[in-house]
Amino acid sequence: MKKYNCIWVLLCCLACVGTTSCSDKKSSADEQEKGVTTVLPDTKNEVTTQILKKRTFAHELVSNGKVNARSKADLRFETGEVIARIYVKNGDRVHKGQKLAELDKFRLEQKLSQAEDALLKAELELKDVLIGQGYTPDDFSKVPVETMRIAKVKSGYEQSKSQYELAKRETEHATLTAPFDGVVANLF
Repeated sequence: MKKYNCIWVLLCCLACVGTTSCSDKKSSADEQEKGVTTVLPDTKNEVTTQILKKRTFAHELVSNGKVNARSKADLRFETGEVIARIYVKNGDRVHKGQKLAELDKFRLEQKLSQAEDALLKAELELKDVLIGQGYTPDDFSKVPVETMRIAKVKSGYEQSKSQYELAKRETEHATLTAPFDGVVANLF
């Protein structure tokens, strides 16, 4: 009787294993069939159209990329003088020619005045040197080029003239203006 019970238990186990393995094959075949139908839907895509009208666009567009400015100007003062006023801040819209910042002009104007005085003094020295060499003060156009060059060096005329032009340029460029319409950025 024990032999029959063992055989009976063994047959039951084999029957369970057989039904389990068959059901696995059937379910994987079902999954493959479902995957195909999921990827390839049976419904047709429909496209709708609208007449174009000017109105609010309520959809969000997501896009990646870089935005570059059409024009860019890196502005700075030519001298190390103290900044008196800054008229704009980062993010402000400006128009061409609009004042952006301004230096304290007192020292620049004093420097220009001193350079102008030095230039006038050098001109007098130049005339004195040329008169000393026998030329008339009314017409220096008859002075030879080499003699005029030596007289300018001796009187300090060229050096005074370049210092005056530098001081004049620094005074004229004491105000930064916008070179074109745009937005102020990276102001520090």
